Amino acid sequence: MSLKSDILNKDRLTRSCCEGVSYIDTINHSLPNGDEIIKLSSICKALSDPIRVKMLFALLDYEICVGEMSNLLGISQSHVSHQFRILRRYEIVDFTKDKKMSFYRIVDEEVKRILNASLQKIKED
Repeated sequence: MSLKSDILNKDRLTRSCCEGVSYIDTINHSLPNGDEIIKLSSICKALSDPIRVKMLFALLDYEICVGEMSNLLGISQSHVSHQFRILRRYEIVDFTKDKKMSFYRIVDEEVKRILNASLQKIKED
């Protein structure tokens, strides 16, 4: 953010202080619930690895098998499989079997939106 936008945002924020006017009850009611925090944390963890982010961008419009992803990224199939296991654990991707091949796809539409919006923001800056 630029200094100008920081100043503009500062004007719109409400200050809450333990030694002055406190809005702790209002703030507490606006926080995501426990399950929402866990899901958000999982998305952040999944997006914390550049390889996984690249894999997810590749999956935006395609179902891709492990071997193809390995070729695309220039990394071993075991590394790709490991990253897919992590993404599956966070319920971001899933796969469909076709004969002996497993084709991975993004199942969390919100992750697609986050990826697209984030990239757009980066390109604008």
